Amino acid sequence: MIVHTRLDSSQLAGNLLGDPSERDVFVYLPPGYEESDRRYPAAYLLHAYGGSAEGLVNPATDEQRWRPPIEDVLDPVFGRMDVTPMIVVIPDGNSRYGCGQWVDSPVTGNFEQYVLHDVVTFVDAHYRTISNSRSRGVFGFSSGGFGAWNLASRNPDVFAAMAVLSADSFLDMTHKFMPYKYLDSIWPEAPNGPIEGNFWSEIVYDYAACYSPNPDRPPFYVDLPVAFPSGELIQEVWDRWLTFDPVVNVHDRLEDLRRLSGILLDAGSNDDYNLHWGHRLLSHHLHEAGIAHEHRENPGNHGGRAFERYQVALEWLSQVLVSD
Repeated sequence: MIVHTRLDSSQLAGNLLGDPSERDVFVYLPPGYEESDRRYPAAYLLHAYGGSAEGLVNPATDEQRWRPPIEDVLDPVFGRMDVTPMIVVIPDGNSRYGCGQWVDSPVTGNFEQYVLHDVVTFVDAHYRTISNSRSRGVFGFSSGGFGAWNLASRNPDVFAAMAVLSADSFLDMTHKFMPYKYLDSIWPEAPNGPIEGNFWSEIVYDYAACYSPNPDRPPFYVDLPVAFPSGELIQEVWDRWLTFDPVVNVHDRLEDLRRLSGILLDAGSNDDYNLHWGHRLLSHHLHEAGIAHEHRENPGNHGGRAFERYQVALEWLSQVLVSD
C-alpha cells in the first residue's frame, strides 16, 4: 500500500526557479503494516534526473521505455524475496531544470535540508518507523544514487546506510564532455538557457544550477564551466562542480563515512556514461582509507536494470539496518 501526502517546505520556498515548495511524498507500507503494531526500518528512495516521485509511483504509459509502477517493484521484495519488511519513502526532488540533485542550492532549493528536516521528521511523526539512524537508509539510481551518497556521507546521524546505484561520479571523466555537447547542439548560437527537448542544454543547466549557482546572474542564475565561443574550461567554476563529486569529496568525509553501518556501490559494467569507472575509483579510495563497503557490478547499462537494482538495494539494506 502506498500513501500519498503533500508536504510544504520552507527549505524549498523562495527558490529562484519559482518551483513549488509543496511536494509529493509517497510512503510505501509493507505487507502486514496495518495488522500489526510493530515498528519498521525506513529506506528512502531518491529518484533520478528528469524524474519525480509521482513518476516513480504512477509512471507514464505512453513513453518509449515501459516502466512498472514502483509498488509492483516493491511488493515482490517483501513477498517472494522474503526480505525483512521496511517502510519505503519516496520524496520528490524534481525541478524545472530536471532535478535538484538532492543538494542545497539557492536556485533549485535546499533539497538536502528538505529531506533531512522535513521529510524524515514528517515520516517519523506519522508512521511507525524505528526513529533511529541505525534503522534508516537511503538509496537511489543515477542522480538518486548521487543523492544517496551526498545525504549519507554528510549526515550519518540521520542515515546509517546507503546503497549507491550507478551514481554520478568521477566527473572529470563522465561529465566534463557535457557542456561541449551542449555548445555543439546550439552552435553557432551563444548559450541562452535550457531549450525544451534539447537534452544537453537541459542537463548542463540543471547541473550548473545545483553545482555552480549564481543568484546574481539572472535570468538563469548559473555559471557555466566552459567559455563561449572559445571552449576554454573555466577552472574556477569546474572546481565548484568537483566539490560535489564523490571521488573528490570522499577524502573530506572519511570520519562520517566510518560512522556508517553499510555502504553499497553498484553499477552496470556497460554504463552508457561510464559511471562504473566512477564507482571503481570511489571503491579504490574507500579501500585506501580502510572503510568497509561492498562494490558490485552487474552486466547492465545506465538504466536498463534500474528496477532490479532497487530490489537488490532493499535486500542489502535489510541486512545492515536494525529491525525490531
